[in-house]
Amino acid sequence: MLVLGIGGSALGAKMVRDCFSADLTKNLIILDNVDPDTIHEVAKKINPQNTVINVISKSGSTVEPISQFKFFYNLFELELGKEEALKRIVITTDIAKGNLRKLADQLGLLSLEVPENVGGRFSVLTPVGIFPLEYCGIDTKKLLEGALKQKQEGKGLAVTGAVLDYLFYNKGKNIKVLFIYSDRLFRFGEWYLQLFAESLGKRFDKNGKEVNVGATGVLAKGVTDQHSQVQLYREGPDDKFYAFFKVNKKTDVLIPESFGEFEGFSYLNGKRFSQLMDAECEGTMQALENAGRPVVLYEIDKIDLEAMGELIYLFELQTAVCGYLYNINPFDQPGVEEGKIIAKKLLGYY
Repeated sequence: MLVLGIGGSALGAKMVRDCFSADLTKNLIILDNVDPDTIHEVAKKINPQNTVINVISKSGSTVEPISQFKFFYNLFELELGKEEALKRIVITTDIAKGNLRKLADQLGLLSLEVPENVGGRFSVLTPVGIFPLEYCGIDTKKLLEGALKQKQEGKGLAVTGAVLDYLFYNKGKNIKVLFIYSDRLFRFGEWYLQLFAESLGKRFDKNGKEVNVGATGVLAKGVTDQHSQVQLYREGPDDKFYAFFKVNKKTDVLIPESFGEFEGFSYLNGKRFSQLMDAECEGTMQALENAGRPVVLYEIDKIDLEAMGELIYLFELQTAVCGYLYNINPFDQPGVEEGKIIAKKLLGYY
């Protein structure tokens, strides 16, 4: 499957795909940019004979997926003919309006709906994310069950996180650093950064008063970025707060006793990489705390689809609650629109 989308239409599915790549039964290619080099490389790799295109845009007029769609449909039509090419198209868009909806209705294309009351960055648990993931072998029922569990049992955690975000920001900590101690979960950080930035960075409150609120999100990989960013975090400006993400149950990999007879090597004998990662996480947190920097720790018992569903719902709700504490609308994105309009003008749309 080739998914054509951008922002919230792509990041959620990419997050789950990359975390559970071993579970995929089909290739899931997600093209979320219009870099011609990347488009050229994808076009060389895919085979229209055995590929489905899922183009995603709630408005139906987002320039990036529309341009991608025009390109890849043309490729498919040249290879397969119009009738066969159209059979390989699935459109995910608004149920009633927009250019993609009109196209789907007029040509009788397979289509799915983006719920009217759900914005793109909150849409991974709608057909936007569920359809391509399910198609490619992910058991999305478990993902949804995790989200439901969090909805029923974890609202207090979401509210607590929102209150901490709000209080830290008002104490001058206007940068939120996500320190993620799991390669598999790193894409979660990218998804959350969009959710955080687009929902909470606002110029006006709900009463039209200019407030210019919103912390800046920064993504750090544990343990890699201990060696590239922590110097700044511990001794630089005290304008940040830190959210650490740690997975308790990890793959059990032993560090061998090779060269254990030499000084500086023996202390690792019999240790496991999970112990090493946990020690480095704890060491970094304590070093920041010793410097008076605020730290929050999220512990995930193990990485599975249910846990991922819980994380998605937790941070969607936390973001929404934080927006209401700021007295802003966390579900719109007016600051994004001007750049889109200018780009379309440069392309001759207006």
